[in-house]
Amino acid sequence: MELAPHCYAEISLPAFRANVSHAKDTLAGDAQLMIAVKSEAYGHGAEALARAAREAGADALAVLDIAQGIALRETEPNLPLLCWLHSPTSDFGAAARAQLDLGISGSWQLDLLVEQAPAMNTRVHLKIDTGLHRNGALAEHWPDLVRHAAALEAAGHITVIGIWSHLADTSLEEDRSSLQRFQDAVAIARDAGLAPSILHIAASAAAADLPETRLDMVRIGIIVYGVSPFDDRTAQDMGFNPVMSVHAQVLSHSPQGDTATLGMGFGDGLLPPQDGRGWVSHNGVRYPIETVDADHLIIHSEGDLALPPVGEWITLWGDPQGASPRAEDWASWADTIGDEVVASLAPHVPRKFIDEN
Repeated sequence: MELAPHCYAEISLPAFRANVSHAKDTLAGDAQLMIAVKSEAYGHGAEALARAAREAGADALAVLDIAQGIALRETEPNLPLLCWLHSPTSDFGAAARAQLDLGISGSWQLDLLVEQAPAMNTRVHLKIDTGLHRNGALAEHWPDLVRHAAALEAAGHITVIGIWSHLADTSLEEDRSSLQRFQDAVAIARDAGLAPSILHIAASAAAADLPETRLDMVRIGIIVYGVSPFDDRTAQDMGFNPVMSVHAQVLSHSPQGDTATLGMGFGDGLLPPQDGRGWVSHNGVRYPIETVDADHLIIHSEGDLALPPVGEWITLWGDPQGASPRAEDWASWADTIGDEVVASLAPHVPRKFIDEN
């Protein structure tokens, strides 16, 4: 593909496939593996990454909302595809026709689904809040929700194939308590007449550190993109390699020869380092980042070190050999998380997909 003049992102599909396969072996075990491709696969490109996930053995995919699910369904017609963020304007009829799985956490969502897609046996996953307070049904509302769902299932409007939740992952003790609350909620659902075949509560952290949370399916997100969600270990520590590397071209040197301008800035989605933190590397030499502007960043040399030549391409993060910073490094410099570093990359920055197959 033709690259933009001054910056681009390279996406390694072989690295992503290897990461998905590694997640299946080490995080899912005997459970099914759901891969999150939300937010355009964290800025990597949803269509290409969804296909690669399927090729690497993913059992299901997850996005956030119905519109994303419908867009992806055109290229992924067969894999289960879960979406769970809904509003009163959500098009449940379109979701049913696209055969999406819908995460449901309130009776109003069931009512809207039946109004828009009657008698279509739409697949739903009922969500219970187990302590994170992230759009799941509260415990006091859960009995009414599962009774409502059971009645609609008996009438042929829905099929409850799953019950799920999110863990807070603040401690193993808290996750164990949440798992017990989840199991209690499942028991209430079964007493109401439901027979879900898929129970899922674990994402990367719990799947790695608390295997009993894996249940029937684990949901894996940013770690398979080679970016760690953990504070105490890198993605590489866990056997996952970077999928995205971001590159900017050296545009010019200052007259004094001590600074260089690179062709990427915050207008391209680059998150500026705070408090003078941040560096780039070229031929093993680190150059501190001085400023990040809308369409460029400036680095400077120290001592008698020569600047990278004009026209040279500098890897800002994601070099699989480890010579550049990692996305997690940029996250620490910008006081955020690695997810945001990669997902913030602007749509106009070209993605160059590398595939050895």
